[in-house]
Amino acid sequence: MSDDAQSQAMPEITNPQPAFDDMTLDEIFRAMKSDSHGLFCLGYDGVLRSFDAVRNVVDARGLTQPQIREYYDVPGDQIPPAFLTADGRNVSEWDKWHPAQRDVPKIPTEEERAKNRAAREEFWRLNPGYKCQKPKADEEKS
Repeated sequence: MSDDAQSQAMPEITNPQPAFDDMTLDEIFRAMKSDSHGLFCLGYDGVLRSFDAVRNVVDARGLTQPQIREYYDVPGDQIPPAFLTADGRNVSEWDKWHPAQRDVPKIPTEEERAKNRAAREEFWRLNPGYKCQKPKADEEKS
């Protein structure tokens, strides 16, 4: 088989992932597609996925260990054990877009939504002047 025929028979496999390896988590969130009624969720496989309201995958990025630690923003001993060895870069493209059931967030029932709404309202009633804290990086720049 000639070199030209072999290159046609074996398509080049490209992995778009390395461009994201050096990005901060904030940069990755900004680069990802999202749905206005959806959510982001980090799967146990180390893949950050954007889901729409009915839990279809809109976008997916495999995270490195440093990015997973940044996602949790807690001391290493407080990160759930399953994430301590996760590396989303090792997940196949197919698996990124077809996650295991445990990596798909559950759609809350109407009862759960009402309970969450009541908890939010109670929080705001008890903390009327509460403001979200600036991220540490932003505080250092100020």
